[in-house]
Amino acid sequence: MAAAAAAAGAVTAAAASLSLKERRILAAVGSGAAALSLGGSTFIVLCYLFFRELRKFSFKLVFFLALSDMFCSFFIIIGDPSNGFFCYAQDYSTHFFCVASFLWTTTIAFTLHRTVVKHKIDVEDFGSVFHLYVWGTSLAMTVMRSIGSSSGRLGAWCWTDSGHKGKACSSFDNILCSTLGCNSLQWIYILPG
Repeated sequence: MAAAAAAAGAVTAAAASLSLKERRILAAVGSGAAALSLGGSTFIVLCYLFFRELRKFSFKLVFFLALSDMFCSFFIIIGDPSNGFFCYAQDYSTHFFCVASFLWTTTIAFTLHRTVVKHKIDVEDFGSVFHLYVWGTSLAMTVMRSIGSSSGRLGAWCWTDSGHKGKACSSFDNILCSTLGCNSLQWIYILPG
């Protein structure tokens, strides 16, 4: 689900050397992947809302993952607003929800590790901690991108200006790599158990 966000972040660095036609193709492919992700995420959110038997803690985590991914995909689809304010609103919203989407996977991995490996049933007690962790870290990582200068557009998206490119890719890549590492460790512990 968050693959559309990862693809968009990975190709942004290369977008500077692309022609206008290539950037349009890249934007169309990214929007298409985001549309598929939006459809799948919306389906999960609607199932959670309509079927009360799904309202268990584990499904609640999947619901928040899908909700974050749904908003991430929506803001990716919006694309490249020409107005400066809307561009930055789209930029910060996309970054916030894509990071949140990655972080919800770590809460699911932690919950699986705690219940499968450690045989603990107290995972519901971590609900508010999970929200603080996901939304707080997403906000902090998004705000960190604002620190510094901004000078000129780079690539297919308005938020990839040269002043922010390093920080945008760095903060996004750092959280993505950390999430991948955390989830991998959790699975290493879960699979043998």
